[in-house]
Amino acid sequence: MLPDLNQPVENPKLKALLNKRATAPQEAQLDVVNEIAEEIAMNAHFLAVVNFGGSPVQNNSDGTALFPEGATMSFPGLSLKDGSSCLPFFTDWDELRKWEPFKNGNVNTLVMTFDDIHGMVSNDNGTVIINPFGDAFMMPFGMIDQIKHVKDARLGKVQQQVIKKDTKVTIGDPKDYPKQMTDAISAYAKKIKGIKAIWLKLMVKEGEQSFLLTVEAEGDARSYFQGIADSALPHLPRGMYLDMIPSTDRLAETSTKGEPFYRRKKGLFG
Repeated sequence: MLPDLNQPVENPKLKALLNKRATAPQEAQLDVVNEIAEEIAMNAHFLAVVNFGGSPVQNNSDGTALFPEGATMSFPGLSLKDGSSCLPFFTDWDELRKWEPFKNGNVNTLVMTFDDIHGMVSNDNGTVIINPFGDAFMMPFGMIDQIKHVKDARLGKVQQQVIKKDTKVTIGDPKDYPKQMTDAISAYAKKIKGIKAIWLKLMVKEGEQSFLLTVEAEGDARSYFQGIADSALPHLPRGMYLDMIPSTDRLAETSTKGEPFYRRKKGLFG
C-alpha cells in the first residue's frame, strides 16, 4: 500500500502494539510480536532521516522529489552498546523528534514501507530499530528476511490450483518433508470440524516446485483454504510455493495416494 504523502505519518495501531509489548507479561510476548510483525509488513509507513549530497535534489509540492544525475543520499545510523550499528525508522514525527540532533529545525526525511526497508538491509546483514527512543523494536536482518518471506508467500505464493488439461505435472513425495508446516496445519485442522483429511505431495509443474495440499472436507473444501494457508505460511520453506486442491479434483486420484498427514479422528458420534 502506497503512502498518502499529503497526510502525516502516524501509525496509531503500530504504536499501540509497541506499547502493549512493553507492558505485556512474558507469556504474551510472542503473540504481540507476531501482531507487530504483521502490522509492520502489511500496513505501516515509516519516516527515515536522509542526508542528500552531490547535485541538488528538487523537492516537489506533492511531497515527492526529483533526483538528478549525480545526487546521492545516505541514512544516518545509531551505534549499539555492543559496538554494532543499526538503521533507525520512526512511526511518526513525535518519535523522530526524540532523536537529539533532529529535535528542532528542518530535517530531510523519506517515507518508507517495510519492503523498502527490506531492500535496504538485505545485502548488508543490517539491523533495523523502530522508535529507538521510545517503545523500541529491534529487527535483525534474519527477522526482516523471514517476515518478507512470509508476506510474499501470503500475497502471491498461495493459490487455488487450476491446471490446464495439457499441462505436464509430476506428483510425488517430497525428499525434505516440511514437518513443522504439517504440524501447524494439523493443529489448525483439529479445530475445524468440517476438515476430514489433508494429504501433502511435492508437485512439479512446468519446472516449478510446490507443495500440493489435497483437502477432503464436508461441503466445499475451498472454504477452508485460507485458514489452512494462514497456518502453513510461517513454516513454508524458503523458495517453495503452496498449492491446494479439493479431494474432488481430477488430480486427487494421484495426490491422495498414501496416508494423509492429517485425518480427523471419529468420536463415538462420528
